[in-house]
Amino acid sequence: MIANIKKSVFNLEMLDAVKRETTSAPAILDNQVGVVLAIPLNQIIEDEHQPRKDFNDENWQDFVSDIKRRGVQTPIHVRPAVDGIYTIIHGARRYRASQEAGLSTIAAIIETNASAFDDYSQVLENTKRANMAAMDIAQFIQKRIAAGDSKSSIAEKLSENANYVTYHLALLDMPEMIAEAYSQGKIKGAQLIYRLINLYKDAPVLAESLIISNEEITNALILKARKTEAATDTNNAPQDVDTTNAAPVSVATQVLPYHNPANEELSTAKRTDLTKTEPSKIKKPLLLGFYQDHQPCMVLLHHKPTTAGFIHIKLELTGECLEVPAEAIKLNLLTEALGKE
Repeated sequence: MIANIKKSVFNLEMLDAVKRETTSAPAILDNQVGVVLAIPLNQIIEDEHQPRKDFNDENWQDFVSDIKRRGVQTPIHVRPAVDGIYTIIHGARRYRASQEAGLSTIAAIIETNASAFDDYSQVLENTKRANMAAMDIAQFIQKRIAAGDSKSSIAEKLSENANYVTYHLALLDMPEMIAEAYSQGKIKGAQLIYRLINLYKDAPVLAESLIISNEEITNALILKARKTEAATDTNNAPQDVDTTNAAPVSVATQVLPYHNPANEELSTAKRTDLTKTEPSKIKKPLLLGFYQDHQPCMVLLHHKPTTAGFIHIKLELTGECLEVPAEAIKLNLLTEALGKE
């Protein structure tokens, strides 16, 4: 009797299964740190404490279209997974754009450095890309102050100067009209808003007219309004004294009524002689500073301003001469000039 021998059959479908297994995306392991991975979007969530809230910018649709065409070129950073879910550290905007573009995965790097998790790091990531709304930054600063951080500490951690904090905090108490102009996109940037707020405090009617008459509020417009305000103040200065035989009153005296000319130093001729015997006196003063906090400049002390409250400066890097509000200059050094100025 011949036994029935069952032939083994080679199932070709097994090859397909092996091929599918080897060509599919590799499993994401928690120890894959510092490696760019393609993580499914449905395994990623945003940080609920993300300081940035406003993602609605004018370039949004172009950004989405670019990601739809080329994908995310700069990987986002995420925390290690908890129950299979990764939380975004940096890259919420790229994540949202990828969702809108209909992508299924996004390039990401798992980050374990705890210092990269804090909100300062998140704000820095956005501000260096210049795409974080000024109001979001202002609210973040307010939150850190409420948590006990000093203004100087906040500025240092954000790699900014103290004025940066001051400018942004002003946004939290904007007059209604300026807040509306900000929401309409008429004015952008904390420093510019800060200057408009100050103009509004000094000359509300002038500031309102500026907002109503322009689609975009620029620094040049605010400077022009300041000149108009100063000229108006000069023309309306009270004349309580008999000026029949008096010398013309200087602009500085009108704007600074507390100034006593008797406090001024000796005349130029006498001061020149004085410097020979008193080394502490400056014969040719050179006053240096920064315009708008970052542009080095020289104050042109011998140039008379056309408007009260303004001064003439020369930008060190370009040689351009400007007449600007005195408040726009941060003084840095008073020394002896070597040249003509």
